[in-house]
Amino acid sequence: MELKVQEESTMESKLAEVGAKLDKLALKASEAKQLALKKVQDLKEKEEHTMKKGEEALEELKSGLDNAWEDLNVAWLELKESARKAAKKFQ
Repeated sequence: MELKVQEESTMESKLAEVGAKLDKLALKASEAKQLALKKVQDLKEKEEHTMKKGEEALEELKSGLDNAWEDLNVAWLELKESARKAAKKFQ
């Protein structure tokens, strides 16, 4: 009988150890989850910032392109006019 009580005590002790280890693992898993969620949030914020900066850069590029196109159009019209005047001198 005493052997049975001793075995039960040993089993309970081992179960308590396993329970404590499981509690530690659960805590580590929870901490890892929180860290991962924080990193995901940081990455989302960085993505939003990058997208905003990209949109701003695209607007600047578009503005520059519009200005260059306008300047090119003016230069083309001036070239056409100069060519017309030059051709008129040969007539």
